[in-house]
Amino acid sequence: MTYRANSFPEIAAKADQLGSNRFIALDAEGKRTSVQKVDGQWQRDGQRSPQRAAAPERPVDASPVRDDVPQATNVVPLGKAQPQADAADAKVIASIDTKAERAALVARLETALMDRYVIKRAPVTVGDVTIGRTEYRFRGDTSRVAFTESTFRLATDTNSPSVARSMVDVVEARNWRALRVSGNEDFKRMVWLEASMRGVKTLGYEPNPADLEVLKKEREARLVNRIEPDRLGRGDGPGAAATPPEKASARGGGGRKAVLVAIEAVLVAKGVPEKQRAAVMAAATEKLAQRIRDGQAPKVKVFDKAAPSQRPAVMPTPEVQRTRERAAPVR
Repeated sequence: MTYRANSFPEIAAKADQLGSNRFIALDAEGKRTSVQKVDGQWQRDGQRSPQRAAAPERPVDASPVRDDVPQATNVVPLGKAQPQADAADAKVIASIDTKAERAALVARLETALMDRYVIKRAPVTVGDVTIGRTEYRFRGDTSRVAFTESTFRLATDTNSPSVARSMVDVVEARNWRALRVSGNEDFKRMVWLEASMRGVKTLGYEPNPADLEVLKKEREARLVNRIEPDRLGRGDGPGAAATPPEKASARGGGGRKAVLVAIEAVLVAKGVPEKQRAAVMAAATEKLAQRIRDGQAPKVKVFDKAAPSQRPAVMPTPEVQRTRERAAPVR
Protein backbone atom coordinates (compact mmCIF):
# COMPACT_ATOMS: atom_id res chain seq x y z
CA MET A 1 0.00 0.00 0.00
CA THR A 2 1.32 3.48 -0.83
CA TYR A 3 0.95 6.59 1.36
CA ARG A 4 2.07 10.12 0.53
CA ALA A 5 3.53 12.57 3.08
CA ASN A 6 5.56 15.82 3.11
CA SER A 7 8.13 14.84 5.72
CA PHE A 8 9.81 11.79 7.23
CA PRO A 9 8.14 12.23 10.68
CA GLU A 10 4.73 12.06 9.03
CA ILE A 11 5.75 8.80 7.31
CA ALA A 12 7.00 7.33 10.57
CA ALA A 13 3.79 8.36 12.36
CA LYS A 14 1.68 6.64 9.70
CA ALA A 15 3.79 3.46 9.98
CA ASP A 16 3.31 3.50 13.78
CA GLN A 17 -0.43 3.95 13.28
CA LEU A 18 -0.57 0.90 10.97
CA GLY A 19 1.56 -1.17 13.35
CA SER A 20 4.28 -1.80 10.79
CA ASN A 21 7.95 -2.33 11.59
CA ARG A 22 9.34 -1.72 8.12
CA PHE A 23 8.57 0.48 5.10
CA ILE A 24 10.19 1.82 1.93
CA ALA A 25 10.57 5.58 1.51
CA LEU A 26 10.68 7.13 -1.96
CA ASP A 27 12.04 10.62 -2.51
CA ALA A 28 11.08 13.11 -5.25
CA GLU A 29 13.60 11.55 -7.64
CA GLY A 30 12.23 8.04 -7.13
CA LYS A 31 15.14 6.75 -5.01
CA ARG A 32 14.13 3.98 -2.60
CA THR A 33 15.29 3.85 1.01
CA SER A 34 14.51 0.98 3.34
CA VAL A 35 13.48 2.06 6.86
CA GLN A 36 13.10 -0.35 9.80
CA LYS A 37 12.20 0.03 13.46
CA VAL A 38 15.20 -0.95 15.63
CA ASP A 39 14.81 -0.80 19.42
CA GLY A 40 11.76 1.43 19.05
CA GLN A 41 13.51 3.87 16.71
CA TRP A 42 13.07 4.24 12.95
CA GLN A 43 16.41 3.93 11.21
CA ARG A 44 17.33 4.21 7.56
CA ASP A 45 19.86 1.95 5.87
CA GLY A 46 22.83 4.29 6.55
CA GLN A 47 21.84 4.99 10.17
CA ARG A 48 21.84 1.43 11.52
CA SER A 49 24.24 0.44 14.29
CA PRO A 50 27.14 -1.77 13.25
CA GLN A 51 26.41 -4.28 16.03
CA ARG A 52 23.17 -5.36 14.37
CA ALA A 53 23.07 -6.89 10.93
CA ALA A 54 20.64 -5.35 8.57
CA ALA A 55 17.71 -7.49 7.58
CA PRO A 56 17.68 -8.49 3.93
CA GLU A 57 15.72 -6.08 1.84
CA ARG A 58 12.47 -7.49 0.49
CA PRO A 59 11.42 -6.71 -3.05
CA VAL A 60 8.86 -3.98 -3.27
CA ASP A 61 5.70 -4.71 -5.18
CA ALA A 62 2.20 -3.36 -5.43
CA SER A 63 0.72 -6.14 -3.25
CA PRO A 64 0.01 -5.38 0.45
CA VAL A 65 2.28 -6.61 3.24
CA ARG A 66 1.28 -10.00 4.61
CA ASP A 67 1.09 -8.64 8.14
CA ASP A 68 -1.34 -5.94 7.09
CA VAL A 69 -3.90 -7.87 5.00
CA PRO A 70 -5.43 -11.33 5.67
CA GLN A 71 -4.16 -14.06 3.37
CA ALA A 72 -6.41 -14.73 0.38
CA THR A 73 -7.83 -18.21 -0.16
CA ASN A 74 -8.15 -20.26 -3.37
CA VAL A 75 -11.82 -21.06 -2.84
CA VAL A 76 -14.00 -20.51 -5.97
CA PRO A 77 -17.61 -19.54 -5.22
CA LEU A 78 -20.09 -22.19 -6.36
CA GLY A 79 -22.47 -19.57 -7.70
CA LYS A 80 -20.11 -18.75 -10.60
CA ALA A 81 -19.02 -22.27 -11.55
CA GLN A 82 -22.47 -23.88 -11.47
CA PRO A 83 -23.99 -21.94 -14.42
CA GLN A 84 -20.98 -22.82 -16.59
CA ALA A 85 -21.34 -26.50 -15.75
CA ASP A 86 -25.07 -26.40 -16.48
CA ALA A 87 -24.44 -24.74 -19.86
CA ALA A 88 -21.88 -27.43 -20.79
CA ASP A 89 -24.30 -30.20 -19.78
CA ALA A 90 -27.08 -28.59 -21.82
CA LYS A 91 -24.84 -28.49 -24.91
CA VAL A 92 -23.93 -32.18 -24.53
CA ILE A 93 -27.57 -33.18 -24.07
CA ALA A 94 -28.64 -31.11 -27.10
CA SER A 95 -25.93 -32.75 -29.21
CA ILE A 96 -27.04 -36.23 -28.15
CA ASP A 97 -30.68 -35.40 -28.89
CA THR A 98 -29.79 -34.05 -32.34
CA LYS A 99 -27.80 -37.16 -33.24
CA ALA A 100 -30.57 -39.47 -32.01
CA GLU A 101 -33.22 -37.55 -33.96
CA ARG A 102 -31.06 -37.66 -37.09
CA ALA A 103 -30.50 -41.43 -36.75
CA ALA A 104 -34.25 -42.02 -36.32
CA LEU A 105 -35.02 -39.91 -39.42
CA VAL A 106 -32.51 -41.84 -41.57
CA ALA A 107 -33.91 -45.15 -40.36
CA ARG A 108 -37.45 -44.04 -41.24
CA LEU A 109 -36.46 -42.90 -44.73
CA GLU A 110 -34.51 -46.09 -45.49
CA THR A 111 -37.41 -48.25 -44.30
CA ALA A 112 -39.85 -46.36 -46.54
CA LEU A 113 -37.53 -46.74 -49.52
CA MET A 114 -37.17 -50.48 -48.96
CA ASP A 115 -40.95 -50.80 -48.77
CA ARG A 116 -41.37 -49.15 -52.18
CA TYR A 117 -38.35 -50.43 -54.09
CA VAL A 118 -36.05 -53.40 -54.54
CA ILE A 119 -32.64 -51.84 -53.90
CA LYS A 120 -29.57 -53.20 -55.64
CA ARG A 121 -26.65 -51.70 -53.76
CA ALA A 122 -23.37 -50.53 -55.28
CA PRO A 123 -20.66 -53.21 -55.21
CA VAL A 124 -18.03 -51.18 -53.31
CA THR A 125 -18.41 -49.01 -50.21
CA VAL A 126 -15.62 -47.00 -48.59
CA GLY A 127 -16.86 -45.65 -45.26
CA ASP A 128 -20.03 -43.71 -46.03
CA VAL A 129 -19.16 -43.28 -49.72
CA THR A 130 -20.37 -45.82 -52.29
CA ILE A 131 -18.25 -46.51 -55.34
CA GLY A 132 -20.53 -47.50 -58.20
CA ARG A 133 -24.23 -47.21 -58.87
CA THR A 134 -27.17 -48.20 -56.66
CA GLU A 135 -30.42 -49.08 -58.47
CA TYR A 136 -33.90 -48.57 -57.05
CA ARG A 137 -36.28 -50.88 -58.94
CA PHE A 138 -40.07 -50.81 -58.71
CA ARG A 139 -41.21 -53.49 -56.29
CA GLY A 140 -44.18 -54.30 -58.50
CA ASP A 141 -42.01 -54.59 -61.62
CA THR A 142 -38.34 -55.29 -60.84
CA SER A 143 -37.41 -55.09 -64.51
CA ARG A 144 -37.97 -51.30 -64.41
CA VAL A 145 -35.45 -49.01 -62.71
CA ALA A 146 -37.13 -46.11 -60.92
CA PHE A 147 -33.91 -44.14 -60.35
CA THR A 148 -30.21 -44.65 -59.73
CA GLU A 149 -27.89 -43.32 -57.04
CA SER A 150 -24.16 -42.70 -57.39
CA THR A 151 -21.63 -40.83 -55.26
CA PHE A 152 -22.66 -37.31 -56.28
CA ARG A 153 -25.78 -37.76 -58.41
CA LEU A 154 -29.29 -39.19 -58.56
CA ALA A 155 -30.81 -39.83 -61.99
CA THR A 156 -34.11 -41.04 -63.43
CA ASP A 157 -35.87 -41.25 -66.79
CA THR A 158 -39.39 -40.76 -65.42
CA ASN A 159 -41.44 -37.77 -64.29
CA SER A 160 -43.40 -39.69 -61.67
CA PRO A 161 -44.22 -37.67 -58.52
CA SER A 162 -43.62 -40.70 -56.31
CA VAL A 163 -40.15 -41.17 -57.82
CA ALA A 164 -39.36 -37.49 -57.32
CA ARG A 165 -40.36 -37.74 -53.64
CA SER A 166 -38.27 -40.90 -53.22
CA MET A 167 -35.23 -39.18 -54.68
CA VAL A 168 -35.66 -36.35 -52.19
CA ASP A 169 -35.88 -39.02 -49.46
CA VAL A 170 -32.42 -40.20 -50.50
CA VAL A 171 -31.20 -36.58 -50.51
CA GLU A 172 -32.47 -36.08 -46.97
CA ALA A 173 -30.99 -39.38 -45.78
CA ARG A 174 -27.60 -38.35 -47.20
CA ASN A 175 -27.96 -34.96 -45.47
CA TRP A 176 -27.52 -32.86 -48.60
CA ARG A 177 -28.38 -29.29 -47.60
CA ALA A 178 -28.49 -28.02 -51.20
CA LEU A 179 -28.95 -29.66 -54.61
CA ARG A 180 -29.04 -28.77 -58.30
CA VAL A 181 -31.85 -30.18 -60.43
CA SER A 182 -31.96 -30.49 -64.21
CA GLY A 183 -34.13 -32.13 -66.85
CA ASN A 184 -37.86 -31.93 -67.53
CA GLU A 185 -39.66 -28.86 -66.16
CA ASP A 186 -42.34 -30.93 -64.45
CA PHE A 187 -39.69 -33.08 -62.78
CA LYS A 188 -37.72 -30.02 -61.64
CA ARG A 189 -40.87 -28.45 -60.25
CA MET A 190 -41.78 -31.57 -58.26
CA VAL A 191 -38.26 -31.91 -56.84
CA TRP A 192 -38.17 -28.19 -55.95
CA LEU A 193 -41.52 -28.42 -54.18
CA GLU A 194 -40.63 -31.54 -52.18
CA ALA A 195 -37.14 -30.33 -51.29
CA SER A 196 -38.43 -26.91 -50.22
CA MET A 197 -40.89 -28.63 -47.91
CA ARG A 198 -37.94 -30.26 -46.13
CA GLY A 199 -35.73 -27.19 -45.94
CA VAL A 200 -33.33 -28.24 -48.72
CA LYS A 201 -32.21 -25.45 -51.04
CA THR A 202 -32.78 -26.23 -54.73
CA LEU A 203 -30.93 -24.66 -57.66
CA GLY A 204 -31.91 -25.06 -61.29
CA TYR A 205 -35.61 -24.18 -61.03
CA GLU A 206 -37.17 -20.75 -60.69
CA PRO A 207 -40.62 -21.01 -59.07
CA ASN A 208 -43.44 -18.79 -60.29
CA PRO A 209 -46.07 -17.20 -58.01
CA ALA A 210 -48.38 -20.21 -58.51
CA ASP A 211 -45.61 -22.55 -57.33
CA LEU A 212 -45.01 -20.42 -54.23
CA GLU A 213 -48.73 -20.53 -53.44
CA VAL A 214 -48.76 -24.33 -53.77
CA LEU A 215 -45.72 -24.51 -51.48
CA LYS A 216 -47.49 -22.41 -48.87
CA LYS A 217 -50.60 -24.60 -48.99
CA GLU A 218 -48.55 -27.78 -48.81
CA ARG A 219 -46.72 -26.53 -45.74
CA GLU A 220 -50.00 -25.75 -44.06
CA ALA A 221 -51.36 -29.17 -45.00
CA ARG A 222 -48.39 -30.92 -43.39
CA LEU A 223 -48.91 -29.23 -40.03
CA VAL A 224 -50.62 -32.32 -38.63
CA ASN A 225 -49.65 -31.77 -34.98
CA ARG A 226 -52.07 -29.30 -33.40
CA ILE A 227 -53.07 -27.97 -30.00
CA GLU A 228 -56.61 -26.60 -29.81
CA PRO A 229 -58.85 -25.52 -26.93
CA ASP A 230 -61.68 -27.76 -25.78
CA ARG A 231 -64.62 -25.65 -26.93
CA LEU A 232 -67.17 -27.89 -25.20
CA GLY A 233 -65.56 -27.31 -21.81
CA ARG A 234 -65.46 -31.00 -20.91
CA GLY A 235 -62.24 -30.68 -18.92
CA ASP A 236 -60.34 -33.75 -17.72
CA GLY A 237 -62.53 -34.91 -14.85
CA PRO A 238 -63.70 -38.50 -14.32
CA GLY A 239 -66.96 -37.82 -16.13
CA ALA A 240 -65.34 -36.31 -19.18
CA ALA A 241 -66.03 -38.24 -22.35
CA ALA A 242 -62.98 -39.34 -24.27
CA THR A 243 -63.20 -38.04 -27.80
CA PRO A 244 -60.73 -39.47 -30.30
CA PRO A 245 -58.55 -36.81 -31.89
CA GLU A 246 -59.40 -35.74 -35.38
CA LYS A 247 -57.27 -37.48 -37.95
CA ALA A 248 -55.52 -35.08 -40.24
CA SER A 249 -53.96 -36.33 -43.44
CA ALA A 250 -51.15 -34.56 -45.20
CA ARG A 251 -48.94 -35.11 -48.17
CA GLY A 252 -47.09 -38.33 -47.59
CA GLY A 253 -49.77 -39.61 -45.18
CA GLY A 254 -51.20 -43.11 -45.47
CA GLY A 255 -54.51 -42.30 -47.18
CA ARG A 256 -53.17 -39.73 -49.59
CA LYS A 257 -50.13 -41.78 -50.55
CA ALA A 258 -52.26 -44.85 -51.13
CA VAL A 259 -54.60 -42.91 -53.42
CA LEU A 260 -51.72 -41.56 -55.51
CA VAL A 261 -50.08 -44.98 -55.75
CA ALA A 262 -53.38 -46.55 -56.81
CA ILE A 263 -53.96 -43.90 -59.49
CA GLU A 264 -50.45 -44.31 -60.86
CA ALA A 265 -50.80 -48.11 -60.91
CA VAL A 266 -54.03 -47.85 -62.90
CA LEU A 267 -52.45 -45.47 -65.40
CA VAL A 268 -49.45 -47.76 -65.85
CA ALA A 269 -51.69 -50.81 -66.27
CA LYS A 270 -53.73 -49.05 -68.97
CA GLY A 271 -50.59 -48.06 -70.86
CA VAL A 272 -51.07 -44.30 -70.57
CA PRO A 273 -48.04 -42.45 -72.05
CA GLU A 274 -45.59 -41.08 -69.56
CA LYS A 275 -46.19 -37.41 -70.33
CA GLN A 276 -49.97 -37.75 -69.98
CA ARG A 277 -49.50 -39.87 -66.88
CA ALA A 278 -47.37 -37.16 -65.25
CA ALA A 279 -50.01 -34.53 -66.05
CA VAL A 280 -52.77 -36.70 -64.55
CA MET A 281 -50.70 -37.35 -61.42
CA ALA A 282 -49.99 -33.65 -60.95
CA ALA A 283 -53.69 -32.82 -61.27
CA ALA A 284 -54.61 -35.64 -58.87
CA THR A 285 -52.05 -34.42 -56.33
CA GLU A 286 -53.47 -30.91 -56.41
CA LYS A 287 -57.04 -32.20 -56.19
CA LEU A 288 -56.24 -34.36 -53.15
CA ALA A 289 -54.50 -31.44 -51.47
CA GLN A 290 -57.60 -29.30 -52.00
CA ARG A 291 -59.84 -32.02 -50.53
CA ILE A 292 -57.58 -32.31 -47.49
CA ARG A 293 -57.72 -28.57 -46.94
CA ASP A 294 -61.53 -28.82 -47.12
CA GLY A 295 -61.49 -31.50 -44.41
CA GLN A 296 -62.27 -34.42 -46.73
CA ALA A 297 -59.70 -37.11 -46.02
CA PRO A 298 -59.04 -39.44 -48.99
CA LYS A 299 -59.95 -43.08 -48.48
CA VAL A 300 -59.02 -46.16 -50.46
CA LYS A 301 -61.52 -49.02 -50.53
CA VAL A 302 -60.04 -52.48 -50.81
CA PHE A 303 -62.15 -55.29 -52.28
CA ASP A 304 -61.48 -58.98 -51.87
CA LYS A 305 -62.99 -60.95 -54.72
CA ALA A 306 -62.72 -64.20 -52.76
CA ALA A 307 -64.70 -62.86 -49.78
CA PRO A 308 -68.37 -63.85 -49.53
CA SER A 309 -70.87 -61.22 -50.47
CA GLN A 310 -72.40 -59.19 -47.65
CA ARG A 311 -75.34 -58.15 -49.72
CA PRO A 312 -78.69 -59.70 -48.72
CA ALA A 313 -80.00 -62.21 -51.17
CA VAL A 314 -82.69 -60.77 -53.40
CA MET A 315 -85.32 -63.11 -54.71
CA PRO A 316 -86.05 -62.52 -58.36
CA THR A 317 -89.43 -61.01 -59.02
CA PRO A 318 -91.34 -62.81 -61.74
CA GLU A 319 -91.99 -60.59 -64.67
CA VAL A 320 -95.61 -60.11 -65.48
CA GLN A 321 -96.24 -60.14 -69.16
CA ARG A 322 -99.26 -58.27 -70.32
CA THR A 323 -100.93 -59.37 -73.48
CA ARG A 324 -103.28 -57.33 -75.54
CA GLU A 325 -106.31 -59.10 -76.93
CA ARG A 326 -106.97 -58.14 -80.42
CA ALA A 327 -110.52 -57.57 -81.36
CA ALA A 328 -111.83 -59.79 -84.05
CA PRO A 329 -112.18 -58.02 -87.32
CA VAL A 330 -115.69 -56.96 -88.07
CA ARG A 331 -116.90 -57.83 -91.45
